[in-house]
Amino acid sequence: MKAKPAKSLWVIALSFFIAYLLAALPMPQMIALARPDWVALCLIFWVLVLPDRVGISVGFCVGLLQDVLLGTYLGVFALAYSSLVYLVLLLHQRLRMYPILQQAAVIFLIIALSQVLVQLCRDFLGNGITGDMHLLPSLVSALLWPWVFVILHSLQMRFRVQ
Repeated sequence: MKAKPAKSLWVIALSFFIAYLLAALPMPQMIALARPDWVALCLIFWVLVLPDRVGISVGFCVGLLQDVLLGTYLGVFALAYSSLVYLVLLLHQRLRMYPILQQAAVIFLIIALSQVLVQLCRDFLGNGITGDMHLLPSLVSALLWPWVFVILHSLQMRFRVQ
């Protein structure tokens, strides 16, 4: 089996960098409650498009960087994003056939499960249950999925990321 060249993989790295910037952007508290999970959206897109290149290990590394960026316990987002990638890998052939709105509905569920896992880890590792569970970011992420998909897909086609 011939190895694929690392051609245009900088586009993937740049998209994650921009997603991290959007995740770290300071916002007022009321708006921050609805902040979409930009890193998860980017991760889902690249897993859907390049499942042989972007897998569970990439999800784990991306999650570790998210942990460092947000200052959470090390491994919380790594576990959540690894699980997210696993679910997307299980469903990626079906998801690619769905229309974009149906993809958004499935992505809402996947990101919601990821956020529930993050909250459970925080509650377990923190000072007990906080009751601070909000699924609004997963809803906003699902609403933004069509635009994220179109933008990243056009970048992938333009720079021929394979």
